[in-house]
Amino acid sequence: MDNILRGSRVKASSKRANDFTSSVGFDGPLSRHVVEINMAHMLSLMKSGEVGEKAGTACLAFLERLPGHMKVDPSTEDVHHWLEQNAVATIGMESAGYLNLGKSRNDQVAAALRMEVRSRVLQLLGEADGLMASLLKVMRRFGDLPLPGYTHLQRAQPTTVSHHMQSHFEAVLEDADRLAQLYRRVNRSPMGSAAFAGTSVKVDRAAVAKLLGFDGLVSNSMFAVSSRSFVLEALADLEILMVDLSRMAEELILWSSTEFGFVELGDEYSATSSIMPQKKNPVVAEMVRAKCGSVIGDATAAFAIAKALPNSYNLDLQEITPHLWRAFEDASTSSAMTAGMLATVKFDSKRLAHAFDGDMSTATELANELVRSEAVPFRQAHQIVGELVRYAVEKKVSLQEAAEAQLPTVSEKIAGRPIKIDKERLRAVLDALKTLRLIGSAGGANPAFAARQMVQDKRDIEKLSNWLADKENKLDGSANMLRNQVRTYLRREVRS
Repeated sequence: MDNILRGSRVKASSKRANDFTSSVGFDGPLSRHVVEINMAHMLSLMKSGEVGEKAGTACLAFLERLPGHMKVDPSTEDVHHWLEQNAVATIGMESAGYLNLGKSRNDQVAAALRMEVRSRVLQLLGEADGLMASLLKVMRRFGDLPLPGYTHLQRAQPTTVSHHMQSHFEAVLEDADRLAQLYRRVNRSPMGSAAFAGTSVKVDRAAVAKLLGFDGLVSNSMFAVSSRSFVLEALADLEILMVDLSRMAEELILWSSTEFGFVELGDEYSATSSIMPQKKNPVVAEMVRAKCGSVIGDATAAFAIAKALPNSYNLDLQEITPHLWRAFEDASTSSAMTAGMLATVKFDSKRLAHAFDGDMSTATELANELVRSEAVPFRQAHQIVGELVRYAVEKKVSLQEAAEAQLPTVSEKIAGRPIKIDKERLRAVLDALKTLRLIGSAGGANPAFAARQMVQDKRDIEKLSNWLADKENKLDGSANMLRNQVRTYLRREVRS
C-alpha cells in the first residue's frame, strides 16, 4: 500500500527503518479499540459541525464494516496508520481525509492501550475470583487437618490447612484489590489531547469518553499522551500477583515430594518422566513458578524503558507494549492454572498426622504455660524450653520426655527454683491440636475461627463477582450506545 499520508518533512523511510520502528507485530489487541475510537471521535466532529454529514457518514460506514480484529499490512507503521490509509483507499480522500482531524496517533494509542488494559484487568480479576473460589474449596474440604507450620523452612508451630490456605486467600484478595484500584486510574480518557497540547478543533472530550466506556478524563493533555504510569502500575500489580502464585506453586511442589508427601496433585496438572515410569512431576506448578520470573523480567524492561524519557510522546513508549501483553497473558494463564490445580489437590490426612510424631513445634506453648501457670518471665521460660529441646535432640527423646526428666533441674538453674508439671498437663500443652484450640488472637490458627472466616471469604468472592459484573455491564452499555449512534447516522443516510 502506497504511503499517501506522509507527504511533509519526511517523504519516505527505508523499508529496514520502517520494519525496525513498526508496531504492527503487536498492535493486534488494539485494533478493535482503534475502530471504536475513530467512531466516537467522528461522531463528535459531526455533532460539532467540524465534519459534514456526508463525509462523516462515509467514514462511519467504513469503520462499521471493519472486523474486530484486523490483519494489518506489515508495510504500514501501526494499526492507526493502516486504518487511515485503508480508509483513503476505500472511500476516498474527500471523506477519509477528515478521520484524523483533531486527533493524533498519540492520544489514540494512549486511549486504545487504556481500553485494552482495562479489559485485561477485568479478565484477570475473573481469574483471581476463580482462584479464591478454589482456595475456599480446599479449606472446606481439608481445612480441619493439622499442618506443620514453618519459618525459614524449619518446623515452627502447628497450624491447619484452613489457616495456611487462608493466608494465600488473603494474598490473592489483596492482589484483586490492587487491580480494582488500578482499573479506576486506567479507565480515564486521553482522547481530545491530540499530539500533546490539545486541539482547536471542536471535540467534546467528555462525550467521546462516555461513548468509549471511560469513567472520566485524563485532565492534562501532555500527561494524557506521554504517561505510561498506568502500564507500569499494571506490571507492578502483575509482579506481586505472580510472586504470590509462585509461592503457592513452590509449596505444592515441595508438599507433593516424597520427602513431604502432604499432597497429591491431579494427573491433569502433572506429567511423568520420559525414562522413569514411577515419576509424577508437578510440571504445571513449575511453569507457574517460572512464569513469575518472566513477568518480573517484562516489568523490569518496561520500567527501564520509561525511566529517562523527556516529557510528552516518544516512540520508546511503543517498546513497552509487547512486555505488557506477555505479562498479562502469563498472569492470566498462571492464575487459571493455579485455580485448576488447587481444585484437584488431595491432602493425605495420615501423613499429616504422622508429621507431628516427635515434633517439637509446640515448644512455644510450653513456654507460654510456664509464664501463665508458674509466673516465669517469658524470656526465662524461653531459655528453659530451649534447654529442654537441646536435651531432647541430644538424647533422641520426645520433648515431653525431656520435660518430665529435666524440667525441675533446668528451671532451677535458669529461674532459681525447680518447676514440675504433671504428665497430663504436659501432654495437653504439647498436643498439637489442643495447642491450636488455645489460640485466642484474632486471625490465628484456632480451628474454631475457620468457619466464620470462610463465611467472610464467600462474601469477598461474591463482592468481587458483583463488581466485575457492574464494570462489564457499563462497558457493554457504552459499546451499544456507540454502535447505536453510528447506525442512526447510517440509517439516515440510507433514507436520504
